[in-house]
Amino acid sequence: MNILLKQVLITDPNSPFNGKIFDMLIESNKISKIGGKLTDKADIIIDEPGMAVSPGWVDVFAHFCDPGYEFKETLQSGAEAAAAGGYTRIFTLPNTKPVTDNKSLVEYAAKQTAHYPVHIHPIGAITQKTEGKELAEMYDMRNSGAIAFSDGLKPVQSPGLFIKALQYVKAFNGVLIQVPIDQSIGASGVMNEGVVSTRLGLPGIPSIAEESILKRDIDLVRYTHSQLHFTGVSTLQSLNLIREAKKEGLQITCSVTPYHLFFCDEDLLTYDTYLKVNPPLRSKADMLALRDGIIDGT
Repeated sequence: MNILLKQVLITDPNSPFNGKIFDMLIESNKISKIGGKLTDKADIIIDEPGMAVSPGWVDVFAHFCDPGYEFKETLQSGAEAAAAGGYTRIFTLPNTKPVTDNKSLVEYAAKQTAHYPVHIHPIGAITQKTEGKELAEMYDMRNSGAIAFSDGLKPVQSPGLFIKALQYVKAFNGVLIQVPIDQSIGASGVMNEGVVSTRLGLPGIPSIAEESILKRDIDLVRYTHSQLHFTGVSTLQSLNLIREAKKEGLQITCSVTPYHLFFCDEDLLTYDTYLKVNPPLRSKADMLALRDGIIDGT
């Protein structure tokens, strides 16, 4: 089947067509021609305003809940949803039941998804059962296909254990993924701590709960010369710390959720529970700073 896309914005930094609007012909699921005004015959012609094309998207922190919580999501249903949304590569969290903390569970995910159109990469747990007490068998999991290591929804709190994990994965060029949140600070909070939380009478989660552990982990990377990715970054100060660490040459990267780019704590004035997320939506200044971070590549 041939598909002709008319006047689409091409977004691909690696392409000479990046940022330009062209027609695009797709033949047998492959892009065969790009040009200004293509007149090739096609089975389907799509001509709608505002269309854009890009390489497949990547989600580095997806919770597919399989095995153990299949009533919420399965590897198959998650992959189908990802494909429908334009994602071609997914990193799945280890917060399953049992926890993905050994090579058998990594191999299970890899074998179950080998024939899927979306590439599924399991993330192995840093600690056994994600309990934050003993390191898991990360080397074995890496050899079985684990793409990276994280305790996922239960970030490692112990600095002593985390430094050991950084040293461990350095031996085989592995990467840790951490959600920067000190769970002992603002544990009962339900939104960002600030003027809005005070007005609403709701307990808040202060920015320092994120920034303090993020700074700690940057110091540990500086000491170990290992690799670390922060996901769910939500504050201006966190972004500044990461920006300076990258300028220093530390092997640190970060990612932000889409909703932190478009919503802030002021949007919670209507008590909209759809906006009750983790980490919480921060101030408008934080939101705008995160947008700047996308633009400057931080």
